Amino acid sequence: MQEIESCEISIKNNTVPGYPRKIGGITVNNPIWLAPLAGITFGSLRKFYKDLGAGLVHTEMVSAVGLCHRGRKTKELLYGDESEHPVVLQLFGPKAEEIIKGAEVALSIRKFDGIEINMACPMPKVTKKGSGSKLMENPAEAAAMMKILKPLGLPVWSKVRIMPEWNDIDTVRFCEILFEAGADFIFVHVRTPAQRYEGRASRDAVEAIASRFPGMTGGSGDCYEPYDFADYIGRGCSAVLAGRGILRDVFIIPKTLKAMGGDIPDMFTEPDSELQSRLLRELGRNICKAECESLALMIARRMLAALFKGFPGAAQLRRRGAMARTWQEMEELLINWKDVPSMPELELTKEKCPRGVIGEKGPCF
Repeated sequence: MQEIESCEISIKNNTVPGYPRKIGGITVNNPIWLAPLAGITFGSLRKFYKDLGAGLVHTEMVSAVGLCHRGRKTKELLYGDESEHPVVLQLFGPKAEEIIKGAEVALSIRKFDGIEINMACPMPKVTKKGSGSKLMENPAEAAAMMKILKPLGLPVWSKVRIMPEWNDIDTVRFCEILFEAGADFIFVHVRTPAQRYEGRASRDAVEAIASRFPGMTGGSGDCYEPYDFADYIGRGCSAVLAGRGILRDVFIIPKTLKAMGGDIPDMFTEPDSELQSRLLRELGRNICKAECESLALMIARRMLAALFKGFPGAAQLRRRGAMARTWQEMEELLINWKDVPSMPELELTKEKCPRGVIGEKGPCF
């Protein structure tokens, strides 16, 4: 993997009042952390959001079994720049023996500041093999994962969901079992596995868990405004994950840090179109160098949906971005964004757009 270039424009001081401090065994400058997002939090994206102030970043959810089999694509999920630390490796797998083997392979490739086991993913392709949220039905195996990782000498974390009411044990008891087994920190996504990512996130539930385990739990779910992060912290969470909200508002992390009293320049909380264009171009170039061009185009299209809001011609810019077939085309469009309002209107069609950009129900970013 080629070295990821540092963003020329980045937040130099991401510390907020009361920090640095140690949370879950890791020293951080603030409690707003980048969540593990499948297909999103690869190396260049982690570096991008670290430059925008994230106090800690996660890898994508990585298969321990895939690491054991030395799969090339699985190992590529680990790669990243040394400046992204602190970075936590998130693993998933059905058995403690596979988890420890996968962790050992990962640590032979690069250094991580902590290891987190995903016990929250509700997607059938993960749960049908006994991984993700399915582990919440098997507390003995979940506890065994915590125990077997402790000798590695790194903080051991977990991410869980809210237990369904019909379960034999509640979420507080499940977390207690993990802490008794050696867990240093637990994130709670405030939906049940059956809810997946739909419906209302129950922050009352995480408040009860945080009060039971002060300083040892974090919150996750539906953080789209600085208030949302503040609400979790006000309910006792020691850290909060910025997940899908980063795709709705690229600058949600610096906005939240400023609201918390951080010395964040206004250019990152009220970014003009020139800065938005420059940052996206730098990110795309890094992805092309470190990952691949198709991934750079996918991320640029998704981010265009959240950038240039209120700018005349923003909709036209997004349509033209959806039609870009190479990074060179995308970058030229971003360089010449001021000229977009005077360009002819374009209509998105399957014939005009690259494969995979247009679905039956419209653009799929």
